[in-house]
Amino acid sequence: MVPESRDPQPHDPLAVILDTLGEPTRARLSDGIARLGHRETVVELLEELKTTSAKIFQEAISALPDLDRRVGLEPLVSWLDLAIALALSSGATAIRYLRESPLLLGLLPTESRLPVLRAAQEMAEQDANVALEMVRNAPELLRVAPAADLGAWGGLGEELARVDYVVAVEFLRQSSAVVGLLPWESLRAWVRFGMGLLTQNSLGKPDYLATLEFFRRSPAILGDIEGAPLRAATIDLGALLAARSPQQAVAWMAEAPRLLRAIPDETWRRRVVQYGGLVAERDAEAALAYFRRAPEVLNLLGEGADLQAKFDDWFKGAMEVLAYSVEGARAYFAMETRKALASLEQALNGVALRQVARHLKLFAQALCG
Repeated sequence: MVPESRDPQPHDPLAVILDTLGEPTRARLSDGIARLGHRETVVELLEELKTTSAKIFQEAISALPDLDRRVGLEPLVSWLDLAIALALSSGATAIRYLRESPLLLGLLPTESRLPVLRAAQEMAEQDANVALEMVRNAPELLRVAPAADLGAWGGLGEELARVDYVVAVEFLRQSSAVVGLLPWESLRAWVRFGMGLLTQNSLGKPDYLATLEFFRRSPAILGDIEGAPLRAATIDLGALLAARSPQQAVAWMAEAPRLLRAIPDETWRRRVVQYGGLVAERDAEAALAYFRRAPEVLNLLGEGADLQAKFDDWFKGAMEVLAYSVEGARAYFAMETRKALASLEQALNGVALRQVARHLKLFAQALCG
């Protein structure tokens, strides 16, 4: 009996896998992978990807020449690992990743490519869409932050993804702009501020609209506040307010640039915000009333050597009222009580009448309705 003929086993499995590519490209990729010593690993990963989805596998093969041209083959193993992790969760996301990632990786510093891919792979186990956003937004982040901060950035994204993936995606998209304005350690306070704006909708479910708007709009607002330390203090104060009254926190963020600009001295701006935190710990509405009044009080008190003592006396009077009456403190800062006017009058002792006549007239009109 004549033995049955068989096709020979392929001599080079990688060449067979890359068969759809043209000969020069196939040879170049095969040689490059061999030089890196990853031939067997790459074959295994590509076979696994093919088993998961033939369509995604073909996308990976099609993207290989672009990856090689833009960044080389050094990140190939991690690149394929992430593709497989995404494919197991979402085929559409994996395809978008394979099409976009060569360009995105090319925008990253060489030393940051592997850390970004590994951080995204960890995220992919939880949420594929958030993992893709990490890759998309890492180039912007690394323009303003060192690669060592990738882990903390990804960790915050992972925490938010457990709550809501849309919130996590918006965080990743906007955080690079915020990191350029705030100290890195303030990023968590910024997130806490935003998450403090969470409300319940009519069905009793979480409504993240205010949080998303905060993430989108706050970078522009922060950019209108001078100096990273003051911006950080503004965010810390806002997070404190948000935990007590989201409405007052939103009002503070909207008004902060104008109110702080009305205080010409940087030291006093930070001091006013610091004092405001003491009020906010007791009542958010009283804190906002304080911020609205403080620039005017400082303007009335002038620039004498005893300015701080006078301001402290006025503020101390408010805290004494706040200790026993929230409503009283709100009225105090609105200059609607005798005690408030008496405290201000005492602080103004010795100030020329012509300097304060207009303000006193306004106070009198307020008292008389």
